[in-house]
Amino acid sequence: MSGFFDLDAPIWAWMNEVADVIILSLLWWICSCGIITIGASTTAVFYVLGKKVRKEQTYVVADFFKSFKQNFKQSIPLTIVYVVAATSCILYGILVIDGILNPEHSSMLKFVIPLAILIVFEFLNYSTYLWAVLSRFDMKTKVLCKTSFVMTHKHLLTTLLNTALYGLAVVLILRFPFLIVVAPGLIILGQSFLMQNLFSHYITSDEETPLTEA
Repeated sequence: MSGFFDLDAPIWAWMNEVADVIILSLLWWICSCGIITIGASTTAVFYVLGKKVRKEQTYVVADFFKSFKQNFKQSIPLTIVYVVAATSCILYGILVIDGILNPEHSSMLKFVIPLAILIVFEFLNYSTYLWAVLSRFDMKTKVLCKTSFVMTHKHLLTTLLNTALYGLAVVLILRFPFLIVVAPGLIILGQSFLMQNLFSHYITSDEETPLTEA
């Protein structure tokens, strides 16, 4: 029983990790209130959790704001495009719901649903790679966008697992709404694990164009 109160006990280490994810999620919500700061906030969470996945020394709050400030300027135009794309996904979602609820509009579903699925798939996964790559590498915006697009379609298994992660998150939030508070940290933690091997490959492979780590 005395081991339970030992600060080095596994239970306390696990609880510390849980607390860090909660803190990062709250920081994401707070720092995303400005809408155009969503990109910088997401990149910052990727930066911190990426360090945790690599088992590097991490100072959660300090590292979050370090990445937030470092990538803020570059993330702004990317976030504007991101918000426009997100709005488009929402509009397609409304069209699908309208087609389901109104039988007279149901004929359009055979066109709208496949298109909506494709757009949402591309949006979710491309934006995930975009912020993850930005958190890890120092590159120009044009190269960043191209690299993220290539990785989205080249590493299809990881992309599909990432899609499944989003789907699982939606199911859990619908079942337990309070999870939306910690969803950003939990989702990005899962994505960080999925992408760690990919990033390691791009860093160490002699066959790839060298990338500069942030």
